[in-house]
Amino acid sequence: MTMSSEEIRDRGIGRRAVEAAVWGMAAVNYEVMRSVMAGEGRTEFVYWSKLLDWRNQTLTPNPDLIYYMAFMDPGRDGPIVVDIPPGTDDHVLNGSLCNIWQVPLEDVGRFGADEGRGARYLLLPPGYDGDVPDGYLVLQCDTRRVYALLRSVLPERTQEALDAGLEYCRGIRIYPLAQANDPPDTPRRDLAGELVDTRIPYDIRFWEALDRVVQAEPWLPRDRPFAEMLATLGIVKGQPFEPDQRRVKLLEAAVQEAHEWLRELYVNEPDWVDGARWFFPAGRDFTEGQSQNFANGEVYPYTDRGVIYHMAFIGLKRLGIGQFYLVCVRDSDGDLLDSGMSYRLRVPSGVPVSQYWSVTMYDGDDHTFIRGNEKYSVSSQTPGLAVNDDGSVDVFFGREPQPGLEANTVSTGESRTFELMFRFYGVGPDVMAKRWTLPNVEKLP
Repeated sequence: MTMSSEEIRDRGIGRRAVEAAVWGMAAVNYEVMRSVMAGEGRTEFVYWSKLLDWRNQTLTPNPDLIYYMAFMDPGRDGPIVVDIPPGTDDHVLNGSLCNIWQVPLEDVGRFGADEGRGARYLLLPPGYDGDVPDGYLVLQCDTRRVYALLRSVLPERTQEALDAGLEYCRGIRIYPLAQANDPPDTPRRDLAGELVDTRIPYDIRFWEALDRVVQAEPWLPRDRPFAEMLATLGIVKGQPFEPDQRRVKLLEAAVQEAHEWLRELYVNEPDWVDGARWFFPAGRDFTEGQSQNFANGEVYPYTDRGVIYHMAFIGLKRLGIGQFYLVCVRDSDGDLLDSGMSYRLRVPSGVPVSQYWSVTMYDGDDHTFIRGNEKYSVSSQTPGLAVNDDGSVDVFFGREPQPGLEANTVSTGESRTFELMFRFYGVGPDVMAKRWTLPNVEKLP
């Protein structure tokens, strides 16, 4: 069948848009967070003074610690200092400084470059050729904007520990290098109790966010081919993005197809350990490339990057030291987890962590806390946690709690399907060597 010129153009736009959406997922993820959370025209910390609840509709957040975040613009403000105070025996900071592609420039805190001793990190904008004073850990940015994702890890689940963590975080400061001799306090905004929705929109807003990135940021050499792809879609640096209704329909269909493809890859990721249906949602090429800003010109795993950043926001330079994560979307029979059924995970004794472990439930459709729920995880710090005689812990998932085991249960609430994330904080070597294995999630009668 002969296609018309219009049909040929439409199909070309659709093909390129699907590929561009996969490539741009990490940057859109960042841009949605920035546009929702960042104060315009100034650098500030946003934080939650309480443990997170369902009003935090970000992608797979951790409900068992304190988040401190900042969105910075060295390209606008010049070199920026991120001043991290020393940690204490009772407090651990785990965090990262990342570019807009969520590539870590450096990890900070106990498992970062400062090893918990504190440091002044100096973020230099692209192309900076000015003087660099002594006494800083210098990070050269390749994007104009960056962000800090900092986690205050609580030693126990108490109000006293929460207050101590918040007090420590109040000592973290961000300021221009030009003000280093008399650093100002950093503005801070508490988001506790507010609805913060940074879910990725799979409609024309996706492309609007990607256009904002293109307009604000330099093209990295590895991404130059995508400039031509985006130009086909109507996204060109220095030009307004004004698609007509026909183009909007094509772009929305394409980003939805890209989402479906990433979802299909995600739910069929290979097991971390053969036979156990837990996986890390990216391959070796991605994890190695992420830690080196994809410096290896032989491979550019942007599809893996799309998979992980359609469901999370995180950038770790030293994955598997401070933190590691495994995800489960299927039970022991290989079926996707169904919110209408009941399940059990038996966490073996002796989880190899120096801080804590947790298993958190998310809505399987959009990777967020299930709306309306009041509990989201079970951890080794959960008050009243029931422990079996052999040291193992049974964690239950379903509509109703197991009688007498409410502390060990997470409700599936109003969700249709769900997914689980098992977090290791202070990762022991047996995890990464795969000598310690999580068992499968089992259906209950």
